[in-house]
Amino acid sequence: MISIPAIQSREEANPKIIARSRMEGGVIRDFAARAQLSTYVDLGCWVGLLAEQALQNGDFARAVLVDAVPACLERTSGRINAAVSAELHNLALVTASETRPFQVPVNDTSCAGFGQPGLPIEVQQREVCAFLRSLDIDLATTYLKVDLEGLDLAVARALREAQLLPRVLHIEFGGGAEFDQLHALLGGVYTFPALRPGHVFYSMALSRERGVLIGFDPDVAYLEA
Repeated sequence: MISIPAIQSREEANPKIIARSRMEGGVIRDFAARAQLSTYVDLGCWVGLLAEQALQNGDFARAVLVDAVPACLERTSGRINAAVSAELHNLALVTASETRPFQVPVNDTSCAGFGQPGLPIEVQQREVCAFLRSLDIDLATTYLKVDLEGLDLAVARALREAQLLPRVLHIEFGGGAEFDQLHALLGGVYTFPALRPGHVFYSMALSRERGVLIGFDPDVAYLEA
């Protein structure tokens, strides 16, 4: 069976993924500089391609990088700008305790999760709100990226209920139905983009207070005031 390093190498060599990470990272850096953000939290950093780009210029003073796969944290740590204080956490973040095996799928190289077919790993679970509280971060200056494969909306719901929503919440999702759910959940807190003809989001970074948002699709990343 294919190994985890082989899965990682396949993703790291994918030109589309590399180009997308560079595109997204540039927009994140632009926004971080404009909004004077200080902390970048990446829940599900995988091999660190986006974290590398987001932290490239040292706009963030502190980075908190989380992944369930130890080898991913090792790869990520080698990519981070030395000027940034980076903290690595080997955890599976959850909103409720899971008893199913945690596995790394061999086909979808960007994801790992509970109950999926693939390579099983042993990993400690941590409730996401308890974890964020333990970091002692200023949410008003925090960019929080959530990519936890199927838990993203549940995490957003948990953060809202716990009053732990950051200045910027970057959410991955799968289509129009999840966009609508996210809007219903967070529309009163964050500014949402108007849906453009032919434009399909796969992730959005929603900002509080300034009414600024960052939207991503497979071919476009942009910053709107």
